[in-house]
Amino acid sequence: MIAMFQETHFKSSSIPQCNNRYYVSWFHSPNPTSRSRGVSIALHKHFRHSVLSSFIDPNGRFIFLKLSVDQTIITVANVYFPNQRQVSFGTGFLRRLSRFADGSSIILGGDFNMVLDPALDASSGKSSVSSVAVRQFRSELSRLRLVDLWRVLHPGVRDYSFHSQIHNSYCRLDLLLISQTLLDSTPQCSIDSFLWSDHAPVCGLLSSYATHPRSASWRLNDNLLNDIICLAEVRKTIEEFELNHRSDPTSPPIKWEALKCVLRGVFISHSAS
Repeated sequence: MIAMFQETHFKSSSIPQCNNRYYVSWFHSPNPTSRSRGVSIALHKHFRHSVLSSFIDPNGRFIFLKLSVDQTIITVANVYFPNQRQVSFGTGFLRRLSRFADGSSIILGGDFNMVLDPALDASSGKSSVSSVAVRQFRSELSRLRLVDLWRVLHPGVRDYSFHSQIHNSYCRLDLLLISQTLLDSTPQCSIDSFLWSDHAPVCGLLSSYATHPRSASWRLNDNLLNDIICLAEVRKTIEEFELNHRSDPTSPPIKWEALKCVLRGVFISHSAS
């Protein structure tokens, strides 16, 4: 329903016609002077929403949209970070995003040109951004209560969204960050295959109250607490989660939200069985 593109390479004077029968509402932030940079957001024709406000960066770096969806206000943002001074740019960007969101839940996608955890998110295990700067940026994300959706759902897993042919290396530069409040929507997230670009698409799914009413939200089946096999897997999952995140500097509230998502999956699996 929401598609985000980075490095669109449009000039302000030559934005193409986007004649797509599925995506009929487009927002562009082109570079005013050259074909470098550029981001776009496209909204599907079946996406029931209304645009309350928007902000488009005149330099082709980001777009903010405040939407009313299912009587809930959310802020959708798309960003393309520079490949130098990422944390300096990112800190200012996040503060501007926070002011625009004004307390609403945030869905932030983009090419961040940096990894949040070099040990897991880069095939080389290294980052061009200093560890001090990375910790500073992660602290800003924590302050805004933004979480890396793919990492929350795949703790300890290695997968990459960008391939550098020059360095013959892989890393996860493309992120989908959401407010912690949206973790209650039983989210999904995947990194798809590399096709015609050196970046792979990152796809996220958040349940909507339009199709999942509040009265039908997930509740734990208490009978599973008497299932010896289920409880054994729950204990094992908690132990593995603790082991994988023992040295992770992420704040405890974010770890707790991540663990709840993982355990919910275990209970749902056993309930289905």
